[in-house]
Amino acid sequence: MSDQSNTKPVSDRVYEKKKRNCLKCREKFVSEWPGERICKTCKSSTAWREGIAA
Repeated sequence: MSDQSNTKPVSDRVYEKKKRNCLKCREKFVSEWPGERICKTCKSSTAWREGIAA
């Protein structure tokens, strides 16, 4: 039984892409939304995936 009233609401906000400094490596990267502060390179590292503090 699929009920649309129980689905997660979709935001109607349009986020502007912005260049930010990664909080881990400090390199500039294009952030897709305001809460994205770690670059894809750092997020793909083993240390990040395993939750090891830097």
